[in-house]
Amino acid sequence: MKKLLLIAFSLVMVTFAANAQHIFNKGDVAINAGIGAFGYGGFVPSIEISGEIGVIPTGEIGIVSFGGEIGYKYSSYSWAYSGYSNDYHYHQFIFGGRAAWHLQTFESDKWDAYAGVAIGMRTYTNYDTWNWEDNEYESSAHIGSYSSVFVGGRMMMSESFGLFAEVGYSHLSSVRFGMTFKL
Repeated sequence: MKKLLLIAFSLVMVTFAANAQHIFNKGDVAINAGIGAFGYGGFVPSIEISGEIGVIPTGEIGIVSFGGEIGYKYSSYSWAYSGYSNDYHYHQFIFGGRAAWHLQTFESDKWDAYAGVAIGMRTYTNYDTWNWEDNEYESSAHIGSYSSVFVGGRMMMSESFGLFAEVGYSHLSSVRFGMTFKL
């Protein structure tokens, strides 16, 4: 009897495994569009768009994807006290490439868990105006590199639309969330 139950259980598990689907596979394209918070340069949310395509299967563990990202952030503040004042404006723009490893250790047609890195160019402009004993200071544009690391997940509501969230280190934001579109 135990052998019969074991054989039946094994057949059921093989059937489920054969029909199991992963949400992100080789050749799949996903576009994330969202906002970010808690980044460098103020409290105003950033606007971020990223895209990726599944390229390298890593066996039963997952798939590696490659893509790109762009983002923009603006913030400002000003203060005045006893004849002194400061007016500050900050613009930041990033664009670069990203790679992520999508874990497929659990079977789901709704969830996608991933971790990744990004590297690219960052431009930012600080504009400071001080009224401090008749002195004014202005700064100019800067260009440099940026890098980020992140972990994230997607929950697909349909085959082509879902929601995403990412957490990690980035110049624009530490937390990102928004919509995902699969093409």
